[in-house]
Amino acid sequence: MNSKRAINECIENALEGEPNLDCDLIIIYTSMGHNFKEILSEARRISPNAQVVGCTCGGIIGKDGPDESMKALAIMAIKGPRDEFFVTGTDTLDRVEVFKTFSQLARDMKEHNPGINMILCHPGVSSQAFY
Repeated sequence: MNSKRAINECIENALEGEPNLDCDLIIIYTSMGHNFKEILSEARRISPNAQVVGCTCGGIIGKDGPDESMKALAIMAIKGPRDEFFVTGTDTLDRVEVFKTFSQLARDMKEHNPGINMILCHPGVSSQAFY
């Protein structure tokens, strides 16, 4: 499996028709069969200005529907002013302190953008897992 080629194709498809492949945010969903280091480094090479976040999944939903294979990969690429979105996270989530942790994350987002009107929460992968 060529993880570099896979992320390249995903980014090219997501940004088809755009003048370049650089974007502001890439959200990666991948199954366990891919090489995470290659995916991350290639995404950063192709879109050097993008914030890159993601998670591993047991399957993804792509343009052709659900894919539960070990080679599944899907992305969401966003272009737009940085004040229209904000990415925050936590390295650990103490089950006892869930409300406190998410309240702090929400305050961080609201401080960055007082007009925020949507929050997307999903389990992430720490960038430390790639090194």
